[in-house]
Amino acid sequence: MYKYKCIVSYDGHNYMGFQIQEELPTIELEINRALIKLVGKEVKIYPSGRTDRGVHARGQVIHFELENDIPPKGITAGLNAFLPQDIHIESTEYADADFHARFSAKSKEYRYYINIGNYDPLTINYAPFIKNLNIEAMKDAIKLFEGKHDFKGFASSSIDKRKDTVKEIYHTEINELNGYLEFVWIGSGFLKYQIRRMMGLLIEIGRGKEKKEMITYVLEKKDPKISHRSLDGCGLYLMKVNY
Repeated sequence: MYKYKCIVSYDGHNYMGFQIQEELPTIELEINRALIKLVGKEVKIYPSGRTDRGVHARGQVIHFELENDIPPKGITAGLNAFLPQDIHIESTEYADADFHARFSAKSKEYRYYINIGNYDPLTINYAPFIKNLNIEAMKDAIKLFEGKHDFKGFASSSIDKRKDTVKEIYHTEINELNGYLEFVWIGSGFLKYQIRRMMGLLIEIGRGKEKKEMITYVLEKKDPKISHRSLDGCGLYLMKVNY
């Protein structure tokens, strides 16, 4: 068997997320269809993680195994020939026998973008429009998320109760980019809805509706019901998976 590692980018606007959900439009379904056309049979793919509905990616990672040796450049070109234009294989390489796209990952980098300038209907599906934010208050508050914590209070209430909710966030920052805010999140891994819920509370802090101490309170209580609203997935991007 030959194992391959692919870096995948996609526009998640038209999809219900990464994971296959029967015949609903998902990223995994489209990649599976492309692989069947390329090699003539169904191939199991393994992603670094599952992005939610509307979430985008610059650096999603998948791996799969094939019985026949196809050069990595052939995999890249072949899959891109069969994929829709909003999903693209950036690169392919051979992977070691013990490599796993999910379990070998050391950290992941996500970024969330908000438009704080003029309303733009052409970017509303890629960066939510939110005005009148106290940026300095958010820059101060976001640092409270760093470190190892139990993030159950910021996760979806529907996650498997057996799942480990302790994660470590290594680095956060907020950058001002010509009318946009870029929120950088680098951590060991993230729970379902975790970043979107953390973003929701940060926005409330930026609006002056909550104090930064609310972050510590949610972490201590571990109750998703008090972590406020979740921001839309359209502003979230999986940028890189580090191995």
